Amino acid sequence: MPDIEELDYDKILPRVAELADELMDHSDASVRDSIEELLDLVDAFHREGLGRLIEMIRAWRGDIFLESVARDDVTGLFLFTYDLGETPDDRDSEFAQEAVDAALEEMRPFVESHGGMITVDSIVDGVVTVQMLGSCDGCPSSAATLKGGVEEALQRHWPNFRRLEVVEPKAPEPEPSAVPEPQAALLQIGKKKPQA
Repeated sequence: MPDIEELDYDKILPRVAELADELMDHSDASVRDSIEELLDLVDAFHREGLGRLIEMIRAWRGDIFLESVARDDVTGLFLFTYDLGETPDDRDSEFAQEAVDAALEEMRPFVESHGGMITVDSIVDGVVTVQMLGSCDGCPSSAATLKGGVEEALQRHWPNFRRLEVVEPKAPEPEPSAVPEPQAALLQIGKKKPQA
């Protein structure tokens, strides 16, 4: 067993994967199940904790700080593992978009059969923000559909999915002809004429 204190950081993740593979090949199914659950729980713990930290840093306009963290050998690798921190490159963004689209495509027939529609508002740091439109907007059953269907589909399709958020549908832009023209202010400069 290597001395953990002496192990280089970039060797830790490969060693974890090696140990996980060994234990997942264990002859006892209950050991394999426990190891898989342990790894999933540690992963979920790290993903959510880091994700919330990144959201807080972004809220405080800490993008320059995040860029520095992402360039660091240790913290950058940690954030990269969970697709967090620095803006992902086009390939990562494309993968996330494809995974989210595939997950929503699974749910689309069900949602549309009830007269509703789900649209993606944003995908940032593992958080997918959607709008519920049509009959889904304000429908009490839509929460169950999101939790039971959409979130599960997202978890299956995108390993770095953290959570789903629903935002209110955006109000439609008024028609240009429906916007009243501003009226010129009536200003009188000078003395008032006496009324007869």
